[in-house]
Amino acid sequence: MSNFKIYMIIFLIISNISLSFGIVWLEHLNRSQFRELQFLSNQKYILKTEWRKARVEKGKYDSLSMIEKAAQEELKMFVPKKRTLITINE
Repeated sequence: MSNFKIYMIIFLIISNISLSFGIVWLEHLNRSQFRELQFLSNQKYILKTEWRKARVEKGKYDSLSMIEKAAQEELKMFVPKKRTLITINE
């Protein structure tokens, strides 16, 4: 066998091995990015759910009477009675 054929076979073997490692590495990167995408997608869903809950909560307290009612029930607050001014006649 000539030297050219030996070099060609060695080159093809090295090329084949490096190509195999490259394919495995790209597949690893692809799966890593897919896992990150799934994580971020799940986080987006959680944040959307929290946003909806916050909007519902905001709607609950939009009216002043609802705030007053919640203050009376949860915080045991009350509306002070109006005082009348007493004038002293001399």
